[in-house]
Amino acid sequence: MNSIMDSRAVECCICKSTRLETTSFDLPVGRQLSLIICENCGHASCRDSKEFADNIDTQVVVFNNREQKCFSPIHWPHRYKLLTSEIQRLTGNKGKVLDIGCSTGKWLSCLGDGWKKYGVELSSKAAEVAEKFANAHIFCGPIEQYSAETDYFDLITAFALIEHLTEPYYLIRWAYKHLKKGGLLVIMTGDRESKVAIKAGPNWPQYYPIAHVNFFSSRSLCHLLKREGFDIVRQEWRFMSYLSSSLLSRYIAKIKEILRLVQKPCYDHYYVYCRKA
Repeated sequence: MNSIMDSRAVECCICKSTRLETTSFDLPVGRQLSLIICENCGHASCRDSKEFADNIDTQVVVFNNREQKCFSPIHWPHRYKLLTSEIQRLTGNKGKVLDIGCSTGKWLSCLGDGWKKYGVELSSKAAEVAEKFANAHIFCGPIEQYSAETDYFDLITAFALIEHLTEPYYLIRWAYKHLKKGGLLVIMTGDRESKVAIKAGPNWPQYYPIAHVNFFSSRSLCHLLKREGFDIVRQEWRFMSYLSSSLLSRYIAKIKEILRLVQKPCYDHYYVYCRKA
């Protein structure tokens, strides 16, 4: 059921457009999702998004209920190793790195010893694992409460995080403030306008988690990054294996990843690399 919203009532939190539409649909997980969709930039947000404090409480419960475990070292061509290679190509292999939403430190552990590693994580269980596994300084709490020096980090990453935030633009502003001049920000989130997401419709898995409150398109995320002063360096669309229809298609997708041929919105894991001007 769709309806054009009153333009005086609300505007897009990303591009400030008033060309907004509402839509609701049933999810396979047994609940209904109601979205406000911007016709200008493609961004979507939950109509019943919670206030900041309530959203944080929900996120903490979700993440603390996940099983936490230590991991063995990750080897190429695992995706995190491929990302490490790409980041090293763009910004070198040493410096200060912060991973926001670092979970158990799986990504941080892939970076070499030249990096001084920091992390932000809501789950106290995951933070404890990350501190030991990645040999990192971990702050347990939301990014909004993390205090750090300005112009401090050479690299900031946030994978599968921005879709959880009530005010996603805060993350981008925080990153810009705390990156050194020329520092690199790398973000991963779902692209709701990718071919995979469009084909899946209401069955797109990124719509399922109750902890997801914002759904980006590559257009909307790039708009936000540029608005806050970042220069886009590279974009990639990587695959989620459980959406691949056959073993052959998974191998083909993996080969494209290895060869760095993932610069079109076919797949729905969207990575954007941007630099502080």
